Parts: sequence; structure tokens; C-alpha cells
Amino acid sequence: MGFLSFCLTMILLNSSLLISANGGHGHDHDDYEHCRRSTNSVTACEGSVLRLSCPGHTKIKILAANYGRTDKKTCNINLSPRQVRNTNCRSSNSLPRVSARCDGRESCYVPATNGVFSDPCPRTYKYLTVKYCCRRRWS
Repeated sequence: MGFLSFCLTMILLNSSLLISANGGHGHDHDDYEHCRRSTNSVTACEGSVLRLSCPGHTKIKILAANYGRTDKKTCNINLSPRQVRNTNCRSSNSLPRVSARCDGRESCYVPATNGVFSDPCPRTYKYLTVKYCCRRRWS
């Protein structure tokens, strides 16, 4: 009887921890799963503006962002090989800067510029890539 009581107590304790971890909202898990299955990935070349948007009653959740260069093919039109050579270029403040501008909004604009993200690799032509999803709830 003591072991059975212990097991039931542990089950109830774990259940209440799960409920409080997601604020008691069953939809949070659904939104997380939706974000895992349905993501958007958008790119803007250096000097242009990236627009993110979600359909009505959903809000943007930024999952990943990088301002820099990680390949030679993206945004390479009319550029010299030297301008796309560095493919290990990442601005460490990309995710917090994009999240601050976009998380919880229906739409947002982010300039792909050194002025917003600093210049992680001088003399390299950069681009901003953002991965995001649209959530029904925002918390």
C-alpha cells in the first residue's frame, strides 16, 4: 500500500508540474507542435528589408535568425568571388534583434543592414535568413 501511494503521489505531482509548466493551457503544446511542423524561412539580401507576416489571429514566433553568409549561392548576383568567399559569417546578435522586432506581432519588418546587426565580416556581402512560425496563442 505504501508503494502504491508513493506512485500515485508521483503521478499527481508530475501532472501538476506539467500543467503549471505550460500555464495550464493545453494549446501551448499544440502550438509548439505546429511550429515544429509548419515553419517559414525567408531571406533578404544586404541592404534590403525583410518582411515577416502571419495570417489573422496568429502571431510570429522567431525560431532562428542569421545575418551574415553561410553559403556562396544565396544573394550572389553580380558579386565578385571575393565578396562571397567567407561562408563562416554570423552575427551573434541576429536572433535577439529579430526576436525583439517580431515576436508576438502579426507582421514586422527587419532591415538586413550592418546598422541593425553590426558587421560580422567586413568586405563580405551578407544576407539575413529567418526561420519562424505562426502561433495561435502568444505567451
